[in-house]
Amino acid sequence: MTPEEKYNLAEMLKEIDDEVHEQKKDLSQEKNISQKTITELMISNLLKKNT
Repeated sequence: MTPEEKYNLAEMLKEIDDEVHEQKKDLSQEKNISQKTITELMISNLLKKNT
């Protein structure tokens, strides 16, 4: 089984590398917010929806 089209391996590796760096940024942002703050924001939003 051989692929019909040729893929640019260098471009694919660059996209994977870029994606890894983007995911690291997301994780670092996630760590800066405490679970207590997230819970309070969720409760606040639910209360607003109910009124």
